Amino acid sequence: MRGRTAGVSVWASMLLLGLFLQGCEKGYRQVVVVDGGKAEFVTVGQAPKRAPKLWVPDRVLVFRTSSPVPGAPAQAVGEAGHVYRINDDLKMEEIDKFDLHIPNDTLAYRYGG
Repeated sequence: MRGRTAGVSVWASMLLLGLFLQGCEKGYRQVVVVDGGKAEFVTVGQAPKRAPKLWVPDRVLVFRTSSPVPGAPAQAVGEAGHVYRINDDLKMEEIDKFDLHIPNDTLAYRYGG
């Protein structure tokens, strides 16, 4: 009986350690704010060490002005006050709308992945 209890305790400890390490893997939230044809990465938390790429799946784009995304395909145009996510097919999908008065860091916290 003691051996089984010890085994369960070790298994539970390893599970908790794995969950903790997974949670520590990404300690930031990030979005790209598009404003007047310029794109700026806005990060809440410690930024990644590598330079991020703009046009990749799961990237979240927040538009302050209606404009195209710099460095993206020509059909990549967003509307002011809209939030888009780039899907696996590298197409923009609208996920939400926001008030243009909300600051960039709040948008990064709210929508950043």
